[in-house]
Amino acid sequence: MCLVVICTWSVGVAAAPIAVVNSGFEDISGESPVDEFTFGPLNGWSLYDPSTAAGGGTYFIGTLTPTEIGVSGVFINFSDGAFEVDRVGIAFNSAGSDVANDGGEYGLEQTLADTLQANTQYTLKVAIGNIASGISGAGTFFQLSGFPGYRVELLAGGEVIAIGDAGSAGPISDGEFGLSRISIVLEQLRRIGVHGA
Repeated sequence: MCLVVICTWSVGVAAAPIAVVNSGFEDISGESPVDEFTFGPLNGWSLYDPSTAAGGGTYFIGTLTPTEIGVSGVFINFSDGAFEVDRVGIAFNSAGSDVANDGGEYGLEQTLADTLQANTQYTLKVAIGNIASGISGAGTFFQLSGFPGYRVELLAGGEVIAIGDAGSAGPISDGEFGLSRISIVLEQLRRIGVHGA
């Protein structure tokens, strides 16, 4: 199973946009590239794993570069390629290995450093990808049918202040992206973290 998350912020009422570090997962410095994958912590992102679900089985976080399959514009894993530029961030758990860990959730999170303005509307848009099965550049077939689901949360001071509807991106077919959106008006200045799981 695999979850792909791309986050962007937009801000209303004459305020500057909020920076999301490496929002499209293009910065892979420090990661280990293998074929179309990179392995290791994503620059600007942290592992969200409250129940240590990622502790066993075949698990990794990193990136994937959807590869064209010989026909221009036709890609393995995502029918139209990456959502933004060339890469997608992934939290991967091979089929069956999540069972040994009671199917606990895990994903990616980022704490934003910008100072937010009171009485300003902030909108978080998250592209959620449902990766399709396919053959890697090394010739390994990955059975990725099915979708583990997702959750998007906004936090301030460690408290959840908004939760996206787990299905707000709608049904997502294999190889496609759905867009989830949360809007909130802050009444106090707080730091906000983003959890995708």
